[in-house]
Amino acid sequence: MSSQPLEDFLKCVKTNPELRQRCSECHSLDEVAVLGRSHGFVFSGIDIVKHQAEATLRLSDQELAPIAAGVELEGHLWLMRIVWG
Repeated sequence: MSSQPLEDFLKCVKTNPELRQRCSECHSLDEVAVLGRSHGFVFSGIDIVKHQAEATLRLSDQELAPIAAGVELEGHLWLMRIVWG
């Protein structure tokens, strides 16, 4: 399942340092979706979760190893954080 507005927003974020910074200041994926909406891209925080899950499932074990080790990979717009409790 592909969300074209989300894909288009992610392309904009990759090429726009100011927008990338604003995304990094968001505290939730719902906030990222609100930011996207303010730029004319309609998608939800749930769409982002699904997109990231689908992208992760396409990666090989070799590609997943740095992520599991906690290395930030260039091109990723957000990082996963483990919350215990």
